[in-house]
Amino acid sequence: MRTNKYFNIHRFTNLLKRELHTNLKRNLLIIGAMFSIFTIIAFLVFEFGQGMQNEATFQKFHNWAFIAMLYIGGAFIASFSFIELRNKIKAHFYLMTPGSSLEKLLVNLTISLVGYFLFITLAYFIYSVVFNWITAAIYGYHFNLVNFREKDILDAIRFFVAFQSVFLLGAVSFRKYPVILTPIFVFVLNFIVLGFTKLVSVIIFGNINLNNQIILPELNSMLDFYARIIIFYILPPVLWFITYLKLNEKEL
Repeated sequence: MRTNKYFNIHRFTNLLKRELHTNLKRNLLIIGAMFSIFTIIAFLVFEFGQGMQNEATFQKFHNWAFIAMLYIGGAFIASFSFIELRNKIKAHFYLMTPGSSLEKLLVNLTISLVGYFLFITLAYFIYSVVFNWITAAIYGYHFNLVNFREKDILDAIRFFVAFQSVFLLGAVSFRKYPVILTPIFVFVLNFIVLGFTKLVSVIIFGNINLNNQIILPELNSMLDFYARIIIFYILPPVLWFITYLKLNEKEL
């Protein structure tokens, strides 16, 4: 019986177990540190601040905190993917581990995207319940629980998929400090693209003030629609495919 060289459920399961065994403690430490730092900062603000009076803060506090933790923790955990490739000796054993590049990519996607999202969602909900109980007892503050059905949360989750794909590509591209070098590279790339776009618009439209044109609202609406399509549905699979190619390149 021939074994599929691209994907085999037995190889995938063994790889997943191996990655969890290797990285679980570090990932839990990252998440634990994130919750601890947030709790310390929050209670220092409650203790020594001017007091909280804004109703919007009580309504949105946990939504904002959840989004911040989702992205910060996601950046670190995705950046630690393929960490063995950054050491020559460990890289040799990692590349010799039974499993295709596709399986290794899917394993890291499962851990840093699906697994992390499910874990942080459940963990933050439990945390917010305990947090609210303590703050109500000590300070008399009554925060709303995180609402995962609100539009800002849903949009943040959709964008997180693209965000994760960027850091996962950075993890396989940079041998050192991918969590730092990835956002720097993205910033520089955005600066170049925006500069090029501005130059093209000046060449095409000259000195026309587009803000005074009637067509601008419709144009902005159309651009926003296509930007969301690209960011939410096209960019992640494209970056995952590039990550797969770079993994393949290292195995050759």
